[in-house]
Amino acid sequence: ITVPLVLVCWDRPRLRQTLTTIAQIGASLPAVALFPLLVLVAVRKLGGGMEIASLGLVLTGMIWYPLFNCLGGVATIPTDLVEAMKGLGLNRIQVWKKLVLPAMGPALVTGTITAWGGGWNALVVSEYVQHQGLTYQVRGLGSLLDRAVYEQGDTQAITLCVASMVGWILLI
Repeated sequence: ITVPLVLVCWDRPRLRQTLTTIAQIGASLPAVALFPLLVLVAVRKLGGGMEIASLGLVLTGMIWYPLFNCLGGVATIPTDLVEAMKGLGLNRIQVWKKLVLPAMGPALVTGTITAWGGGWNALVVSEYVQHQGLTYQVRGLGSLLDRAVYEQGDTQAITLCVASMVGWILLI
């Protein structure tokens, strides 16, 4: 989603600034804070289930990192290079392929790695929700951790869940 947005606005400074402002406002809202609303809409109104609500939370928790990084990556493209590309008679798509995408590459990698961590944090939260006496859950480590904390108060289970998270991080 972010790469096409950045490609469209990379050479339009006003549009790029507007997108950056919108992204800053959106990123200032924690994705977890929006989760009860996502559950209400996805589960109650649309009947999509917790999987859809969890997917929505992951997307809102991840999208900002590549967007910010890619916007920053294309903002550093020197105007001399842009003018040289236009002087060579390259069309917009050729400029994207030869200049913008390579300039965006390192920023996209950095943003993607950061987004992976943000998405995992969001997933852990999204797997278990109690609302109005009903429990909505998806199988996963976050659900196990939430049940160990809120339902059972089991210190050993909490320790094992946290240890497995740390193990995965170290392994990766």
